[in-house]
Amino acid sequence: MSDGVIVRPALPSDREAIVAFTHDTFEWGDYIADVFDEWLARDDTQVMVAVVDDVPIATGSARMLSPTEAWFHGARVHPDYRGRGIAADVSKDLRAWARDQGAVVGRLLIEEGNTPSIRHVEKTGRRRVATMVRCSKPVGDASPSPSGNGGRRVPSKLRARPASSTEAQAAFASWSVGELGRASRGLFGIGWAFRRLTIGDLAAAARGSAFWEIGAGWALASPTQEARLEVGWIETRSEDADDLLRSLIDLAIGSGSESIILWVPEIEWTVRAARRLGFETAKMHVYASAL
Repeated sequence: MSDGVIVRPALPSDREAIVAFTHDTFEWGDYIADVFDEWLARDDTQVMVAVVDDVPIATGSARMLSPTEAWFHGARVHPDYRGRGIAADVSKDLRAWARDQGAVVGRLLIEEGNTPSIRHVEKTGRRRVATMVRCSKPVGDASPSPSGNGGRRVPSKLRARPASSTEAQAAFASWSVGELGRASRGLFGIGWAFRRLTIGDLAAAARGSAFWEIGAGWALASPTQEARLEVGWIETRSEDADDLLRSLIDLAIGSGSESIILWVPEIEWTVRAARRLGFETAKMHVYASAL
């Protein structure tokens, strides 16, 4: 433990101090202020803070994504206290909490180019297990000018239709042995987090109208309250990728969404298809370690 630093669970009263040193973490700001209260209220999430004289100077969060999988995120350290090992102190307590919940593996996500964070997690024994690409695109009226397809949007030859739970096993088997499943290391996206996909996840998504059959492929896609269609998983072939992505754009427009977010593993043909259709792409690395 760093001298004079105490790590403890976060309290609602810590909010003001945490927001003060996280508001400009990135060029665009930070999201901690928007989610701090929600994180504290969740039964599956633990937020820790490092304090000096009971004033928060660092924070981090862990969430249980399954009975055995933990996700670590939201690690921040006050600029005046960086380089002192405080992030490691917070991480140690979060990992202990996750183990107590039953987690045997913990994962986290780091954007390509965030060299300090990559260096830190690699020094602490985590290894890179997958590289995912976040693809984003405005759609419908929110799209200022359609990209790709010669400047106009071409509807897909395929149409997304709700898939039934009976298709879960076939979809899972196809993905597991295919290029997408291997490159994903068996992971699928839940917002900004990733965990192992199961047949049960696909069956549950079917019951929740979030599992879609698209030609010879499938996708997990659902609209959010923020008028965004989030796609955390796809299964397709390289020759069908463009049409599957077009069908998801059509689905987003049909649902009234203003944008679509799509996670794909870093494979040349998946990224190329997304860029052809006007998606902006950002590369992210998933790191994991045993707990």
